[in-house]
Amino acid sequence: MALAGFLTPMLEEPKVPVHRWIALQAELLRDAASRGVPAATAVLRFTGLVPGAPGAHADQGRALDADSARVAIAKNHWYPDLAQALAHGHDEVDTRFEAAADAIHAGDLDTLRRLLDAHPTLVRMRSPFPHHQTLLHHVAANGIEVERQLQSPANAVDVLRFLIERGADPDAACDSYRGGSGATTMCLLVSSAGPAAAGVQAALVEVLCESGARVNGLDDDGLPLWTAVSFGYTAAAEALARCGARVDNLRFAAALGDLDAVRGYFKADGALRDDVPPLERIGTHGPKLAPDQIIEYALIWAAAHDRRKVVEYLLTKNPDPGATEPCFHATALGIARYFDNHEIVSLLEPVTPARERPTSGRRGDLT
Repeated sequence: MALAGFLTPMLEEPKVPVHRWIALQAELLRDAASRGVPAATAVLRFTGLVPGAPGAHADQGRALDADSARVAIAKNHWYPDLAQALAHGHDEVDTRFEAAADAIHAGDLDTLRRLLDAHPTLVRMRSPFPHHQTLLHHVAANGIEVERQLQSPANAVDVLRFLIERGADPDAACDSYRGGSGATTMCLLVSSAGPAAAGVQAALVEVLCESGARVNGLDDDGLPLWTAVSFGYTAAAEALARCGARVDNLRFAAALGDLDAVRGYFKADGALRDDVPPLERIGTHGPKLAPDQIIEYALIWAAAHDRRKVVEYLLTKNPDPGATEPCFHATALGIARYFDNHEIVSLLEPVTPARERPTSGRRGDLT
């Protein structure tokens, strides 16, 4: 399966303008789409040129025309449209940086080392495209071009260590997803499917922390752990806790399966302790949290992370099973179904009114 690199023009020049890069990539995309390359279909689906349903392909009865291909490439770089891309058409693309990014996603340490030996400044360079990621951000495989998000290499930890050794900033933020403190390598990593699927997400978290990344986030608000919990990446959440992330509220304790800590938030009569404050939002700038749904949020995230004993305990507190969390508007039952946590589903179905149940058991039904 062709992944990162199939849209990279082979050029001798060290730098080319964005408008030329897009035109060259558009021709590569047209060729890949005509050959049915799955990664090309993924790019076109992301940019809205192919239906999102599984089984939809890039060659849906017609060849990809040049204008559509340029639009797709612009959107793949996270420009809102082609016009915005062309407004930045004279910005420069460093072809060596692009080659290094491809090497990261291929796990090609030899090529990456050769490029950084010859051009040491690449390690702190940023992409000219709207996400403005550094090479270290690319290890997270999130918030960048689609073909660079499709999978992570088995040696991603070695790639990360190498970039850190060469001077990469472990806490640098980029402009993916509106930027800010949620766009560090850590936050991108713990919400990324590729590293999780490759089985390297937790190890990458640990190496980032060892390298000086702030485990509680740039704003010291616990955003990395909030992110891992909200996106359902259990191994990443557990790694953050091992590395010293604060587990200082009922939702975190529930998501991490710490039943003793969860019990500690309740009085002897079974009621929530009076000194348990409601949190206003996820992190400093994230979605708002309803102050009267402390137990419901704990139940939802315990269900997401397959914490059976915690779910059983929280169900004795008469939570509202129709309550939803603020990120994906998931109920406890819906999120348990989404993550195929079948034992949790069996606990929640009998207490969830029919009107609040997902309409089917397929992944994707969250409410």
